[in-house]
Amino acid sequence: MTNQKSRLAIIHLAKKQLGLDEDAYRAILSGAGVSSAKDIASEAQFNVIMSAFSNLGFVSAGRGSSVKYRKTAAGTHPGMISKRQEEYIRGLWVLASRAKDEKSLRRIIKRIGKTDDISFLPRRSASAVILALRDICWKAGFNPDRKEDTNVVDSEAGGPIPGHGTLSSVLPPFDGRN
Repeated sequence: MTNQKSRLAIIHLAKKQLGLDEDAYRAILSGAGVSSAKDIASEAQFNVIMSAFSNLGFVSAGRGSSVKYRKTAAGTHPGMISKRQEEYIRGLWVLASRAKDEKSLRRIIKRIGKTDDISFLPRRSASAVILALRDICWKAGFNPDRKEDTNVVDSEAGGPIPGHGTLSSVLPPFDGRN
């Protein structure tokens, strides 16, 4: 069993690297039956918390490492969003959204996918986000299925949108596979 200080360090490092807000962090702790990381009394409670962090994208860094858990990249954790899905979502977002900033993308990810960051989306939620963004594209007058170099057109003015280039320059190729 690891000592109390190293357990606290690992938990706080995981919280920081996952970018969890206080409510999400407290929810994970409450799942182990504690209200504070200092209240962890058993290895079982620690393992419950680390299992929750693992489900959010952390995996063991291996023996002998001072850091016991590390964040995984998109597409490397089974059941989580693939790199191609993430690129496709970002391309659809650039094509369909009015506010093309990361903050507004995170808001739609939070609303549809129920997670704070795109890299923590489960594959099923990523598919739901893709379908919603495709619907937004259609409503905005864009056909996300077109492969040829067609200018991105303003649905109201009927002309190309300055600075947007072509559909193929905005959307990466995606054929539905992960």
